[in-house]
Amino acid sequence: MPFPFAVHLLIVILVPLFLFGWVYRWEKRIPVRSYHPGQRSGLSLITAFWGGVVIAFPVLAILFMLPPWQGYGTYLRVATVEEVGKAILPIMLLKMQGTVSIRRTILLFMASALGFSLLENLLFLVKDPETSFIRSFTSVPLHAALSAIFGFAYGFSRYQYKGRTVWGGLAAIFLHGVYNIGLDFSVLIPFGVVVLSIGITGILWNTAQRLEESI
Repeated sequence: MPFPFAVHLLIVILVPLFLFGWVYRWEKRIPVRSYHPGQRSGLSLITAFWGGVVIAFPVLAILFMLPPWQGYGTYLRVATVEEVGKAILPIMLLKMQGTVSIRRTILLFMASALGFSLLENLLFLVKDPETSFIRSFTSVPLHAALSAIFGFAYGFSRYQYKGRTVWGGLAAIFLHGVYNIGLDFSVLIPFGVVVLSIGITGILWNTAQRLEESI
């Protein structure tokens, strides 16, 4: 195995795993009272992560089988399929577990996204190692941040029994689409979208914490 490829492979694997470790650690900081009884362990995060890896197979297969489109609609279609696909497993887990905290919902969505991005970038590594290397530092945190936005909307609608989830999904799809389109113009656009998405995630996380502490 050539050394550069080995380095790329290591980075592609370690970046999502490192971020998942951060997600797992943050779950431990959420007070027990914010959890549904008996669900303190991080097992569901691990399930969401590996579920994200598994769900990536049918999601990417669907994208491969879809007929080609022309124009920017192609980027939005890819974004829609991926964002909805990443959300399937955490939504299923939350429906089975019942009501949990908004922050834990965010982390479940992020865990699924990181598992998804791990497999996606491994496939990119085979096709284009250079692209896969760059994506490890842009698309991986982007996937996590966009799923966090989606997760906040879903968690807020369930935990507070008000609001709607759709705005989070649409925001994630829009930002994902802008990221994809920006790759054709300048590397600054994708990096800008990543920074913006992470900033929004931070704001929503703090908002979720205040909402939970006010109850």
